[in-house]
Amino acid sequence: MKQTQKLETILLNYFLLIAIAAMMIGVEFYFEMGRPGLQQDICVNTTAITDSINSTLYESPALSSLRNKIVVMFGVLTIVMAIVMMMFVKNITRPLQRTLDTAELINDGDLSQVIKIETHDEVGQLGVVINELTSNFQEIASSTSGMINAIESRIDDLSKTLDDNASDSTKQISLIRHELDSLRMFIDSFNLLETDIKE
Repeated sequence: MKQTQKLETILLNYFLLIAIAAMMIGVEFYFEMGRPGLQQDICVNTTAITDSINSTLYESPALSSLRNKIVVMFGVLTIVMAIVMMMFVKNITRPLQRTLDTAELINDGDLSQVIKIETHDEVGQLGVVINELTSNFQEIASSTSGMINAIESRIDDLSKTLDDNASDSTKQISLIRHELDSLRMFIDSFNLLETDIKE
């Protein structure tokens, strides 16, 4: 049960990192805004500001410091979000895309494909299940091919023992061979892994 919730835990950790960074920025901003004397620093004597504006552009040191802190805080948040997104792409999106690409090849009939398992989370478990499914299909195809060979062998033995006058039996044997050939063509349409199974 723990393994099936690993991907959920990873996603929650990613979003928790973003939430912690945002909370830290919010707390820092809250305490900076509540700092004693900030209001007094911002609201300086209006006549001094007016005189300063007339001569040069005036900027309160408190406002400048606050603006710089805001820029730094949002820069940190952007970096944290970028790191989380890169981790998300590396650990979730890319393995899912590789699994999907391989599953599409298997769906197209290439049963020789094997999904490389790199993690033991839900994405890795999906790869394991697809690999087992492909293996089961290969076993079915191999056993069906073996049955076809056995039936053809029996038909050959039966056709040798029949009289040449038994045209009805010959027609039946011909129909069975045609159906077996159709079944063999179906099995051969799959690209199977090379196995040591003797048919």
